[in-house]
Amino acid sequence: MSCIRKNYNKKILTEAHNLSDHLIGCFLKDKDLKKIHVIRNFKNSNLKDNRIQYHYVSENNPQDKVFQSLDIKDMILIAPESDQINIKIFKKLNKKFNLLNSNYNVHKFFSSKKKTYEILSKKKIPAVKIERKVTKNSNFCFITKPVYGAGSENVNLIKSKLNIENDKHLIIQKYYTGIKGSFTMICKGKSVEVLSCSEQIIDIKNKRIFQKGLIIGGLEKYREDFRQLSKKIISIFPGFFGFIGVDVIKIENVWHILEINTRFTSSLLGIESAYGYEAVKKITNLYLNKKIDTKKIELKKITKVFFN
Repeated sequence: MSCIRKNYNKKILTEAHNLSDHLIGCFLKDKDLKKIHVIRNFKNSNLKDNRIQYHYVSENNPQDKVFQSLDIKDMILIAPESDQINIKIFKKLNKKFNLLNSNYNVHKFFSSKKKTYEILSKKKIPAVKIERKVTKNSNFCFITKPVYGAGSENVNLIKSKLNIENDKHLIIQKYYTGIKGSFTMICKGKSVEVLSCSEQIIDIKNKRIFQKGLIIGGLEKYREDFRQLSKKIISIFPGFFGFIGVDVIKIENVWHILEINTRFTSSLLGIESAYGYEAVKKITNLYLNKKIDTKKIELKKITKVFFN
């Protein structure tokens, strides 16, 4: 299920629909799938299969009406953190459906970049520090980000004096030039399996920082590092469930967490090409059968994925 406002950021909207279409395609390959209901904003999918039933949200057919009409039990929510959209929809859907997502508290904590830093620091997990202000004589470059934002939305590079202590919508972090990457994992309770280990492709234009894409498998040599980090995260926060994306950066030879995304991320687009169908089957098996497949997967080829 992908629910985003029609007037929302077009880039994020496009990525969300590409991601949800790809995810539907992954489920259609699984012989255990009997039926899939898809709730979305626009009639723009080319996917045709007698197992798919689309439900389109519009002014004449609002979300609440669609939700009430559904006679189903399980649902996967895919929604961005921006403006706390995912939290708002989660609370609404959780009253009627069994959401195959991380629990509400995990959503609430990790949707906020500020809360993410605070709780990870409290639990002694390395995370990129949030600064209170930028001083005029600082030797560092800094970046500002929205507290609630998806991907590289509104990430700006700054070096001038700035104080946002009273701004509840922005955070400041130092800009580090170390290796930037992400890993994906599937979780259930205290069980976790790392799927992909990727390097981020970053671009800077007019003091705006963009993630242009990913090199899926580009950080495969750090798989054991990510496996240990994933186990530490899950041991402390057992409320995670399903496909999770973790953005990291290496600072002074230590991996620090930037964000934890409690939803499907664009890494999904390159996982099958990089790691084979076995990796995709691990994902669909978890959602359809509620089981984690622990069979080892291997990188077949490094794959580049560019975002629109």
